[in-house]
Amino acid sequence: MTSSRMRLEAPDLNSRRARLADWIELQALTSARRSASTALIRSEVRRQADGRARASDIDADADDTGEAEITERLADDLEERLSEELAFRLKTVGEAYPFELATTQGGRSQMVKLRDTWSNTASGELAYVFCLLDSGIREGLITCPPSARPLVNAIGNVFQICSCVAVGGYTNAEVVSFGFPRATGTAFLPALQQAWARYGSYDILTHIPFGFDDKLKDGGVDIIAWRHFADRFAATLIMFVQVASGLDWKEKEVAGDVRTLKNWFAGSSIEHFLPAICIPFPLWFDLDEPAVDADGNKTAFSNGVQTRFVYREKKFGVIFDRGRIAYFWARAMAAQAARILPHPVDGIDRIAEVGTWVNEVLSNLAEVRASS
Repeated sequence: MTSSRMRLEAPDLNSRRARLADWIELQALTSARRSASTALIRSEVRRQADGRARASDIDADADDTGEAEITERLADDLEERLSEELAFRLKTVGEAYPFELATTQGGRSQMVKLRDTWSNTASGELAYVFCLLDSGIREGLITCPPSARPLVNAIGNVFQICSCVAVGGYTNAEVVSFGFPRATGTAFLPALQQAWARYGSYDILTHIPFGFDDKLKDGGVDIIAWRHFADRFAATLIMFVQVASGLDWKEKEVAGDVRTLKNWFAGSSIEHFLPAICIPFPLWFDLDEPAVDADGNKTAFSNGVQTRFVYREKKFGVIFDRGRIAYFWARAMAAQAARILPHPVDGIDRIAEVGTWVNEVLSNLAEVRASS
């Protein structure tokens, strides 16, 4: 019988470490005890090995050693990767990371415990949890029946809110939510006119010229953000952002869309700008394990992460991945609470929608786990 509820699925053991870590975090998030041990991966190794002809089928580097030893070696390797990944997340996300880590009594495993403050909208943890659930759905760690389609369809709109708040926290800029569908329901051209009226300089066409695309939704631009000077004139820092909640984000660099957008200006248009992208995954979620160096020793995985940011910058510009979104969500909320947020940030008045979506997904998952 097909389940009518969302369900948490175990990952393939050949998955990259970021996906395995997401699975452990999701286990902690949905568990009645609000915790999970990295030792779960050891149980999964044994379970999947029992279902195959040979344990070496899930160990690409297996030799002729006995099957039990191969299985144990694989479990050791996966748990070590998991522990490194979780520690790295805690270090880089800081107080916006919704989990606590503790070494278990035997000293072999890490216990991942959901913080009591995770749903506090001020901390950034809620944004992390949303991105984790988004990633889980996109990567198949959470299976969704047809009845969950409304929740899946809402992901883009909710992630737009998270992204706007994070961009505001990072830039201290005025943030316009331009992505479609817009909360105002405004069509493309009127929305563009309104955005530049807020900016205070440049003129937008008054009508759609014959030959232009008259069915545009957002032209590939989801957020426009700028820092005003006291004179409110042009020649400012300005950022154009693509918000990409799905696995096709690598095809969504915004710079080309901004060049096309300039066709809609009457006369002069923006010349210099910062391109940016927001994604719900850790940027390194598709990064393979490190290669060996000239001496045959493995290079540090964190070196590959650092290089990945350098590499992706060339195409996307400023990158807001899961950890950065959570961290700067917290910055924006702190500034708002202190009444020092310098400019309006679209979406900051809609953060309750993020909590509502997260709670609906967790409720759906909890009912499945309770009945399992």
